[in-house]
Amino acid sequence: MTFARKFLLIATLLGLAFFTQALTASYQTSLPPLAESTFSLGFLLLFAFLLGRVTLLFGAPMITGFLIAGVLAGPFGLSVITPEGAEPLRLVDNLALALIAFSAGGELKISKFRHRIKALLYVAGAQSFFTFAMVFTVFFTVFYLSGFVGASFAIAFSGALLLGVVAMANSPATAMAVITETRSRGPVSETIIGVTVLKDVMVIAAFGLAISVAQAVTGSEGATGLSFAYHIMYDIAVSLFVGSLAGLVMISYLRVTSENVAVFVLGLAVVVVEVCQILGIGPLLACIVIGFIVENYSKEGEKLIHGLDMSSLPIFVIFFSLTGHGLDVGAFADVWFFATLLVVLRMTGTYLGSVKGLKMAGENESIGGFAWTGFIGQAGVSLGFAMMISKQFPEWGAQLSTLIIAVVVVNQLVGPVLMKRSLIKAGEAEIPEE
Repeated sequence: MTFARKFLLIATLLGLAFFTQALTASYQTSLPPLAESTFSLGFLLLFAFLLGRVTLLFGAPMITGFLIAGVLAGPFGLSVITPEGAEPLRLVDNLALALIAFSAGGELKISKFRHRIKALLYVAGAQSFFTFAMVFTVFFTVFYLSGFVGASFAIAFSGALLLGVVAMANSPATAMAVITETRSRGPVSETIIGVTVLKDVMVIAAFGLAISVAQAVTGSEGATGLSFAYHIMYDIAVSLFVGSLAGLVMISYLRVTSENVAVFVLGLAVVVVEVCQILGIGPLLACIVIGFIVENYSKEGEKLIHGLDMSSLPIFVIFFSLTGHGLDVGAFADVWFFATLLVVLRMTGTYLGSVKGLKMAGENESIGGFAWTGFIGQAGVSLGFAMMISKQFPEWGAQLSTLIIAVVVVNQLVGPVLMKRSLIKAGEAEIPEE
């Protein structure tokens, strides 16, 4: 499909959407909630998919198009999709994360990573150290001198501490989506997957510690570090149990039949997500365990990956377009200087950590020169941290939360593009034909 035809389809789709809105307004009424959500679902599926295909023409991954589509359709764009119309669709969020986690776990093959565990640990540690050290040092000074979060020494210290930890966070969903889309295989992809999973655990634990320190320094009340540590241990233990049990169920089905694998994968993902919500845990780790068990303790790994390929695209279209819809693009206008500074510092720390970590582990530094782009994207975890900071520290946390959201917007739009280009240059990407 040529660019002109895609552009014509997009223009036609937007025209129909505006006509529907004008028709509704002329009757001085609004669509019923179910009808509005149905309209939002259909529009986003078509609009985001078409924009995703357009971004391929410019060398960017499709998820960048999905994100841009969400921004354009949302309140900071053309306002085609209202928050009320988008909210029911957010049921797909956890389902998409579950499918991405299946893929991540399926890529964690023991035989493939055993000989590289030292390198992965060094890279994860070096990235975290360089990123945190650079962000904390610079922003402690900037916060204290500018009064951005307050003129207090304690608040400047706490704000820089929390910002340094949040800067360490990556987006496993974004990284895995780009790897899946480009069908990349090789040491660069392996490094991105392994380090992303390791850092996910490290950052969550580090953020709990940082919250406790910030509470102590600023005199805020809230959950103690001990209760947070208990919650983390509970999450890990229950996730391992649920993931192992569901993994055995998955293996049993795949051994019996190769039919309707995509349907079964989706069904199991829904069940696991619901069980995790009932138990009060996130589904990400449990679903990683499922993919890990199927890949490493059975011969059915290829069937699982095939099922994911068959079922995941519509879910990813909705998930990433809703992510774009929810991004507060307007926040960047108020904090552009601080956001730009943080983006640059974070990229620099990530690059240095990737290269130096591999060098310390005795591996080829050039791998890090490509792999670092896989750690730029930020999404769910970082946005969750932003909300927690705003809630825990109402006096100054809202300003810091706005800064984090603005940086997530930039990283989430830039990261996938740079990552795809790096995978292509590294020779690991299989570029789908137009």
